[in-house]
Amino acid sequence: MGLVDFASLICDCLPQGTRTYRPSWEANLSRIAEVQSFIDESRSVRSARALETLLETVSHEMGFDHYALMHHVDLTHYDPSLGHMDRGEMVALSNYPQAWVEEYIRRGIVSDDPILLASQRTNVGFTWDEVPSLIDFTAAHRALTDDTRRAGLWSGYTVPAHVPGEATGSCTFAMRVGRPLPMHNLAMAQLVGAFAFQAARTMVANARPQPAPRARKLTDRQLQCTILVGRGLNERQIAARLGISDETVKRHLKEARQAFQVAKSVQLVTRSLHYGQISLSDLVRD
Repeated sequence: MGLVDFASLICDCLPQGTRTYRPSWEANLSRIAEVQSFIDESRSVRSARALETLLETVSHEMGFDHYALMHHVDLTHYDPSLGHMDRGEMVALSNYPQAWVEEYIRRGIVSDDPILLASQRTNVGFTWDEVPSLIDFTAAHRALTDDTRRAGLWSGYTVPAHVPGEATGSCTFAMRVGRPLPMHNLAMAQLVGAFAFQAARTMVANARPQPAPRARKLTDRQLQCTILVGRGLNERQIAARLGISDETVKRHLKEARQAFQVAKSVQLVTRSLHYGQISLSDLVRD
């Protein structure tokens, strides 16, 4: 995915009739406030248990029954007490039925999970019903889907997490049997899932012997360019808006990405939000 129009994604979180950009509308947009509150709280959590509590709360507020936040790696060393996260080994956190978690690990399903395979093919969230259109959906995948449903997980929405140089991950929100997906909250789930994974990977990185260096503060001009990228503008449009050259915009964005050690614009916006250097309201205010 190239440029990401975060403003449009945020607007998808809003009730019909409120999706109009005007200076006074933010005060009445409770869903934006809820997502921003989650971002702020996730930035301050210091333990896997605290993140678990926060994610369970927001999942239920969005109308989901279950969640799973994980790196797509060998889960053999998964620790129910979440010691694997406190030791900086991997992201693996969920409230799925315990019997299914144990079976999933015992059978090594992570290597052939159709949901995880589908998340390799896209950068945006998808419902489980969309999986056959994203991968070559085999009989084995169909059997795994049946097993998942028998375990009590009927449908879901998965948000992929791709960070260059790291294992792929995802944040999934799922429903138990007989409960429909809260379709009106999928855009909100996309945002929450992205920031939940960012909080978890930061926690795991900081738990390692050599914690990841904290990103430096962006300059005012870098922040302006980052905000406009988040609104969906390209480099030429940003240059025209700020009255500077295309090359200057490219330099500011390149230096901003270097500050956060990321390669893509979507990661730059996500990290800037996570570290509190910009807010969601910046992305919809004009």
